[in-house]
Amino acid sequence: MNGIAKKSVNIHPPFNFKSGAVFNDPITIVYETLGTLNAKKNNAILVTTGLSPSAHIASSLEDSSSGWWEDIVGKGKSIDTSEYFVICVNSLGSCFGTSGPSSMDPRSGKRYRLSFPEISIEDVASSIKPVIDELGIETLKAIVGPSMGGMTALSLIKQYPNITNDLVLISAASSSRPFSIALRSLQRSMITSDPQWKEGNYNQDDLPLEGMKHARFLGMITYRSPTEWNKRFGRKLIQNIAERADLFGNRFQIQDYLKRRSDDFISDFDPNSYLYLSNAIDAFDFAEDSDDIEGAVTNLDLNRVLIIGVEEDYIFPFQCQEDLYNAFSAQKYSVELLKLPSINGHDSFLVDHENFGSALAEFFK
Repeated sequence: MNGIAKKSVNIHPPFNFKSGAVFNDPITIVYETLGTLNAKKNNAILVTTGLSPSAHIASSLEDSSSGWWEDIVGKGKSIDTSEYFVICVNSLGSCFGTSGPSSMDPRSGKRYRLSFPEISIEDVASSIKPVIDELGIETLKAIVGPSMGGMTALSLIKQYPNITNDLVLISAASSSRPFSIALRSLQRSMITSDPQWKEGNYNQDDLPLEGMKHARFLGMITYRSPTEWNKRFGRKLIQNIAERADLFGNRFQIQDYLKRRSDDFISDFDPNSYLYLSNAIDAFDFAEDSDDIEGAVTNLDLNRVLIIGVEEDYIFPFQCQEDLYNAFSAQKYSVELLKLPSINGHDSFLVDHENFGSALAEFFK
């Protein structure tokens, strides 16, 4: 993961959380931009992030390192920064500069930890609005929301019905299904069961690494698909296995791959931030104030809606995208539903740049 974004907006207290908590410290929201905002300020595209990405969506003059959507966003790419002004905001609660449980309490000089209020997707969305206001943008050209970012995008249009002309939801859902809730519950339990978690008061030099590793390992299994695992690894064994595995250790290449990916993740992401945002995903329900999703999408000022999913997504199955499509369709919005032939499961939007890039390029053409 890349470094903290260079741009920021400070939200002056109080900040009212959905939980009812009133936060009386300033909140910092960090973000990055690419491209140029035109004179009419009508070419801005906001990209809302999933659980773990930072605001560093693509390389720039300020930060030349590759971003998490490097092959999608940039000059001449699917979201073309020669034409559009792209904004990516680090979510409230994350650990890449935006305020959350891992940031410092100015009074104590220590990290907030679990004293930071419970975070909802609605809070994430409302904390993004000051960034849009700071940039002087009245209406966005589009909001693009992948995964958890799709939930954030839905909350944004619900709270601010005139905030965008177009909406793109990628591998997203109006609420989590029981399987993914159960999965994330187990991941959180893996972290909080680690003795080093210490009720959230762990030391930065003594993190609950084993819990984080197990949580990420489980996540990686389900973020991808059995089809991909079969094609990439099959039953291939690790070479020189005697030197690298004990009786119950890594023997297969799939095990070794997942272990390495898990080890990489824990060096970047704060455990409490993971717990907060994972919990927010489970709690979100776009239709909680309506009879159904169709009722939740009434009276929105949207020109076009694009909903994209893939077949083998176990986190937000394609039926979630179909439900959203049916709701927008019933309310007579101009809406398109795409099922892309990607085998990379829920993570397809991060790795299948050809299919997702083509779909986005066509939409923004």
